[in-house]
Amino acid sequence: MTVAQTISWPAHNGAKVDDNDRIALYVRLSRIFRQHIASGAWERGARLPTIPELCREYQVAAITVRQALGLLSNDGLIISRRGSGTYVTGVPSVDNSEHRTANSSLHAPIPTPKIKILKRARHVALPPELSSDQDDESYAQVMKIHYSEAAPFAVMNVFVASRAYERLPRGREETTRISALFREFSGIPIARDRQLFTISYADRAIAQHLKCSLGSVLIQMRSWWFDDDDKVVFAGSFLYRGDMFVLERGSLHPVQGLLPSAHVSLPKSGTRNGSGRSKGGSKSKTD
Repeated sequence: MTVAQTISWPAHNGAKVDDNDRIALYVRLSRIFRQHIASGAWERGARLPTIPELCREYQVAAITVRQALGLLSNDGLIISRRGSGTYVTGVPSVDNSEHRTANSSLHAPIPTPKIKILKRARHVALPPELSSDQDDESYAQVMKIHYSEAAPFAVMNVFVASRAYERLPRGREETTRISALFREFSGIPIARDRQLFTISYADRAIAQHLKCSLGSVLIQMRSWWFDDDDKVVFAGSFLYRGDMFVLERGSLHPVQGLLPSAHVSLPKSGTRNGSGRSKGGSKSKTD
């Protein structure tokens, strides 16, 4: 059973309406159909379920299904053949090369993205969304865009403790992930790390950088690395296009589950997260 098959449309019974509910139902349904094609659940050349079958599965009217399929047809993703049915003819135009690489081989290396530097600054403080009670350090800031092939997929705002940034090779952040440079050249052992994932939406500036629509769904990751004194030595806010986001992670130890919270704060000095100090074996694609 796919995730889509478990979806039920919300009943408006006086409860607060989600912003997503203000988007036309056929548009939301078309997004699910697109994901079926992008994921391979509906393979190229495959015959789609009939309209009555889709109506029963998603509990919507036939006109809603037809409108959703019409959007896919306009984009050249499906074609209807009289007396035969509707077939998948293409895949969504936005394709993530990292997703293909991850699926093609378990041993494939993480590809190096094309990087465009937007801003550099020295001797700055952490912004409020990344600050903690132990951030009395001075930081270097690098804001940049990462591309997958020719498509921009992430805007990254990275902060490195000045004492570490001074040791990094000049100009290498234009071709190499700063996290990799930090590990190789900073000389600062990482005692622990923390990552938080939330949903965000593209404002005008981010939409221009990522070539997506205003209000498009983004995945925001905030990341922190701490030294032995529990000071933040590396932090970043990373905004990924929702339609291009892929998370690949390996770990020798179980990861503590995340709980939803209206307010996010960093642990106070001297505390450790649920899994304790990192002992290697965990790799996440931050910057």
